Amino acid sequence: MACVVHLAGTGDHTFERRLRLGAPLLKENIATMVLESPFYGNRRPRLQRGAKLLCVADLLLLGRATIEEARSLLHWLDVEGGFGKIGICGLSMGGVHAAMVGSLHPTPVATLPFLAPHSAVVAFCEGVLKHATAWDVLRQDAAEKVGMTAEEVQERFRTVLSLTDVTRFPVPKSPEAVIFVAATNDGYIPKNSVLELQKAWPGSEVRWVTGGHVSSFLIHFDSFRKAIVDALGRLPWRGESQP
Repeated sequence: MACVVHLAGTGDHTFERRLRLGAPLLKENIATMVLESPFYGNRRPRLQRGAKLLCVADLLLLGRATIEEARSLLHWLDVEGGFGKIGICGLSMGGVHAAMVGSLHPTPVATLPFLAPHSAVVAFCEGVLKHATAWDVLRQDAAEKVGMTAEEVQERFRTVLSLTDVTRFPVPKSPEAVIFVAATNDGYIPKNSVLELQKAWPGSEVRWVTGGHVSSFLIHFDSFRKAIVDALGRLPWRGESQP
């Protein structure tokens, strides 16, 4: 049997959407493991409202903790869980994290970044989310400490988020088992960002679905499921010799 770890997208505080994606895969002998992200759901700080993180450091901590926890889950599935194949997938923010985890895993793993950019810079500094970031608060805080201008604050934020550039990460052990699913009319993630990561990982595949950043996922559930099945199908079962 195979198992895939599903990571949360921005604002996904519950398990329902990911379980709805993964449950039908049981017919394909594919189990689903869902991770509740740090700063989400029951792990959300008391003063935090919804998915609006209180500070930039929380964003970095969320990412680092998610990656390390997902790596631990994959290690357990790989070493102790008895699964013949394993995978990691995620939507949007979860897709970036999934790409990082798949890159860092020491053995072949199916890696499925869904509707994900190659870097958080794209979403926060170039995409729609730049209009939802409290730039005035960041500028005031920086101005009080080091006298930075608004432009300098944005450039500093871009520099910090450049740490999330997945093209700088190692190529996964089985790039042929990497399938990106991207949307043709995604207002958050431009096509060139997806293609940039595919170019950095030769052998990986991009599949396009119609719709926007949210509608494409809701409309094309079967396409996302098929990507999971196909990526796992490109891995050998545990114990099989690799070419």
